[in-house]
Parts: sequence; C-alpha cells; structure tokens
Amino acid sequence: MKRSGRGPFSSNFAIAIVVAVVVHGFLSRSVAADPPRHGPPAEKVPEFAEMLWAILIDGSNMGADSGWFHPSERRHEWDWLAARFDRNRNGEVTAEELKGSARLFRALDRDGDGAVTSEDLDWSPRSRYLQARALARGRFAQMDRNGNGRVTLAEWEKAFEHAANGKTFLTQEDVAALLYPAPASPRGATGAKAAGPEGPSRATLLKGLLTGEIGSWTEGPRLGQKAPGFTLETHDRARRISLADYRGKKPVVLIFGSFT
Repeated sequence: MKRSGRGPFSSNFAIAIVVAVVVHGFLSRSVAADPPRHGPPAEKVPEFAEMLWAILIDGSNMGADSGWFHPSERRHEWDWLAARFDRNRNGEVTAEELKGSARLFRALDRDGDGAVTSEDLDWSPRSRYLQARALARGRFAQMDRNGNGRVTLAEWEKAFEHAANGKTFLTQEDVAALLYPAPASPRGATGAKAAGPEGPSRATLLKGLLTGEIGSWTEGPRLGQKAPGFTLETHDRARRISLADYRGKKPVVLIFGSFT
C-alpha cells in the first residue's frame, strides 16, 4: 500500500479552513453589520478566528486592520470628549468649549481646521487624515533620493522636471500624477500575470498561528477588565516579579517589543 506524501499538517490545514469558515460565519452574525466608529462593539468575533480568517483569505497581504492588528482601544476617545465638552452637540469641540491650553487644543485638532471632531481622534485605517499622510510619506520617499529625511531644492526640481515631462509648467493632471502616482508594476512581471506577493505563505502563517509563534489562542483583557496575574523573571534572572506585588500600589506599564 502506497503511503500518501501529505503529512499531518496538510490535514490540519484543511480542517482549519473548514473551522475558520464555519466559526467566522457563525460569529459574524452576532456582530453589528455597521459597528460604532469609535469604541469597541458590544460583541465581537474572537481575535483568533479573525486572524485565522485573514490568513486563509489574504495570506501575507493582510491589512493593518486584519486579525488582531486592530487599533488600540482607549478610554479617552471621541465619545468621551464629546460628552464632556461638546456643549451644543454639533459634533465639534471648539477651543472655547475645551477651555484648555492652546497647546493641548492644537494637539487634539489634528487637521488644524479650528475644531476637534471625531476624525481628529480616529487612528484606524479608515482615517482620511492617515490615508493622506501615508500617500505623502510614499511620495516624499521617492523625492528624497539620498534617504536623509529631507527634500532639497535640487530634489524638488528633479521631481518637477519628471512630472512636467519636458514642459516648463505643470498641469492639474501633472500635479495629480506627482502627488498620487500609479502603483508600480512588480519588477519582472509580464502581461496580466504579476509576481506573487512577498512574505510567508499561508501554510507558514497558519503553522505559526497554531503553534503560538504569531499569536495566542486566548485573548488578553479588554479595556477596563482586570489584568490576569503573572510572574516573570528579570532580564538578569536575579529575581522574579509578580503583578500581585504592585497591584493596587502603583501603576504598571507593560511594553511588548518586537525583536527580529
């Protein structure tokens, strides 16, 4: 009898696909179709199911809002600010309503339009401000030829010459192409068949998910929930520190770094 070349991981991969489709579809029905723009929804699909779904559907092309890569939850979001300072309930908080320092107001009024709105406090991928900044960063990087974080007059003139394409002026279309260039085709791609996406394969991502290398089966506490107890060694292994030693006595900040 000939033995199949497929290992147990292949079977686990197929099972994971079925489980992800069923679980994600079932749990999605309990989540509002249009959740609140700010603040976590009352019910949500578990992050592990979201991550599994993102791996199977998008692979390494998953976006900044996929899986558990969501914006952090904060107590002091727009709803909190508006409830306390938007006295006329018009969806804006002016400097007069805020009654704080000018420096604080400028920091909150991110787009500088003279009023703090929900858009100013939106840090999700849906934010028009962040989308525009991402485009600007990409164009800046193309102009900054030596990568020193500055665009000199010579580099700016070079960008002008490229956009003008032999002319001594820029048209509206030239400026649009300068600021919002079309995405470049993958190098070496011919016809409709382009080069595959960079990054690990779905199988590699799934294996990392199931083995705990790129996440955990269990979620951490939500905003406002009590942190679970834990004990960790110090970096020099000289002693062990427990959260219980500090709970109720002083604030504790956990910083998780990524070292590759």
